[in-house]
Parts: sequence; C-alpha cells; structure tokens
Amino acid sequence: MTVILGVLLLPVILIAQSDTDRFVMRMKQDDKNGDGKLTLAEFTGPKRLFEKLDDDGDGVLLLSENTAQKLREVRARAGTRSAPELENAERRIQMETTRSRAAGMRGGARQRPQPDHQNVRYGEHERHVLDVYLAETENNKPAPCMIWIHGGGFRRGDKSEGSMFSSFFTQNGIHYVTLNYRFSQHEIAPACFHDCARALQFLRRNAETWNIDTKRIAIGGGSAGAGLAQWLAYSPDRANPTAQDPVMRESTRVSALILLNAQTSYDFRWIKQHIPGDAWMGEGLQQLFGYTIEDVDELNDKQLRTIEECSPLTHFSGDDPPTLLFYRRSRDPQIAVQNPMDGIHHPLFGLELEERADKWGVPCEVFTVETPKDRIFYNNRWDYAVEFLEKHFQMK
Repeated sequence: MTVILGVLLLPVILIAQSDTDRFVMRMKQDDKNGDGKLTLAEFTGPKRLFEKLDDDGDGVLLLSENTAQKLREVRARAGTRSAPELENAERRIQMETTRSRAAGMRGGARQRPQPDHQNVRYGEHERHVLDVYLAETENNKPAPCMIWIHGGGFRRGDKSEGSMFSSFFTQNGIHYVTLNYRFSQHEIAPACFHDCARALQFLRRNAETWNIDTKRIAIGGGSAGAGLAQWLAYSPDRANPTAQDPVMRESTRVSALILLNAQTSYDFRWIKQHIPGDAWMGEGLQQLFGYTIEDVDELNDKQLRTIEECSPLTHFSGDDPPTLLFYRRSRDPQIAVQNPMDGIHHPLFGLELEERADKWGVPCEVFTVETPKDRIFYNNRWDYAVEFLEKHFQMK
C-alpha cells in the first residue's frame, strides 16, 4: 500500500500571504501549555494543514522561526492543484476519517497520559532519561513492551511526544516506553545510537521492576527515531558478557519494529544514488556526522566508516525482526525532487528495505498513501500496529 498526499483548498484560503503572520499567532495561541509544540488535538486549524506542516510525521509541530516559511511553502504547493478535485477529496477523507476514528479510537488515545514512571535515568547525561507507561496485565504476569524513540532530525524533540500513542499499547496489554537521547549538538554520531542501545539494555536489566517480558520487546520511532530503532534492531547484539557494568551484559535484540516515515540509510552517498533531489544534502545529516557539504568530498576513511556503521541497511540480514513501515507520502519519486524534506522522508527508503527483506525472507510491510482510502488507513495506523505486535508477540 502507499500514501496520497493531496494538498488543501481550505489552508490555501487561511494562510494567504498577507494572513501568514496572523495564522502563526493563532498557532501560538493554540500552544496553551507554552511548550513550543502543538499536537493535532491542540491545533485549531484544518487537520490536513497540520499534516502538511508535520515534516517528520511524528504528530507534533514545533513552533519556531521557520513556521511562517513552512506555511508559505504549503500555500505555494497547494496552488498547483485543482481546487474542485481537492475539495471533493478533502470532504470524503474528513467524513470517512470521522466515522473510522469514532469506531476505532480507544478512549483517551489522543490525549497525553502521564507515565507511571517518569524521567527514569539510564545513563549519566541529562538526556539519558526514559518514561514507562504500564499496561494492566492478568495476574501481574510479565507483559511485552513497545519502546518508542522520538524524531526531530537528531537535533530536537522529546520523549513526551510519544505519550500520544501510549494508550493504544497499554490498553492492549503492552507496556510502553519512550526515551530521550543526546542530540548531535551534544555529541555527533554514534553517540545517540549508543544511547538507545543502552536504554534498551537498561530496560532489560530492570525488567522485573516493571513486569516486562524480556523475550517480547519491540522498538520503533518516527523519522530520526525510526533510524535509531532500525540500527538497533539490525545491528549485531551488543551484549558484552564480561562487562563490568551489568547493564552492558544485556541483549539488544528485539522482536519487531514499527516505523514512521523512516530513513533506512544515513549515508549521503547512498541517499544521493537512491533518492531523487537534494535530500542527501540535509543539514541534519551534516550535523549528525560533523561535516559540511563543502568538505564532503574530503571525509577520511574513519568518518566514512562511521556513516556506514550508523546506516541501518548496512546491518540488515536474515535474522532480523519483522518490520512495519508507515509513510504519509506517495511513492511518486517526483515528490522527493520538489521538496528535500519530503525526500528525506520518502517511501523509497522503505521500499529498498522491503526489497532486501523479501530476498532474506524477513517479514516487511510498507504502507504509503496513494488514495483517500490510504489516508484513512494511515490516520488509523496505530490499530494496525497493535495487531502487528499481537501477531508477532503471539498474544492471541
């Protein structure tokens, strides 16, 4: 399956160039708690405008100096589409999505539940913290666990963003954990990759504390978080039986992966070859690995090995876990040409992974948006994600 990204008629009216500043002010007013972020539940504008502004598809808008420019870009892209066609598609999507969510959303799933254990430290850095959302289990038996890693280009974001999805898992007998990691401004790669590995090992070491079944742990994330999750899942087990630190003796293997708008490689050379447009030039990649586009041809062997090592596809093999990928964009390569941000989140990343997985016989599903019906499925993706885990956790 794949994803259609129509553009909106209504937002075009709302954010006409002269009204941009006024709409930005409205968004700031929507930010009632003053955290500089908006969820769909907080956003009072059209839902599809939210989706167009949500670059990494993680369900959170970050209010910044670039917000007004993003609004102008959305308006510019919308102006290239047929208004009547968009209006009809929007009406169908809204009606069907409303019916679907009314039937399928579990109570409170779009709210922000509070974790049962907050800011649990798994390391020494200030961002080495995680939150635990506990599921109710029969007879207090160990239950499977889903770990979620936030996105943000390795430069921003917070574990609290994952709280929006927690109820889907906890209300179905699956513990849920969100974590922070060091940003590239704190330390370049592979620091954040190693942070996520330690967080997983820490959870395993303390599994009894939260009744976690160590043999049934899944991991996932959006955008940058999806890349971190893949790297962890596809890399060789990092357990060191002789380590002095008992946390480091724990396994980093997982049972399944759930990914949103994922990159499957961070190697600019691979991206340049496989993804049309300028996605390979992204500032996030440059900062992650400590280079600039101007000096990219002068990277030494050590730097290039680090880039290869941190690219999930480098490690993919036949013993890797089942993977489920959702993309909110179409498979159309032209989308990547038109906008580098769409390029760095393009389904071509996932389709390349799917091709390799098929050769290895590893289950891999890639969903994209090509039609209004696909959009409805994407908007209700967490129901399917839970079914995916229940299957691979053998819960039913």
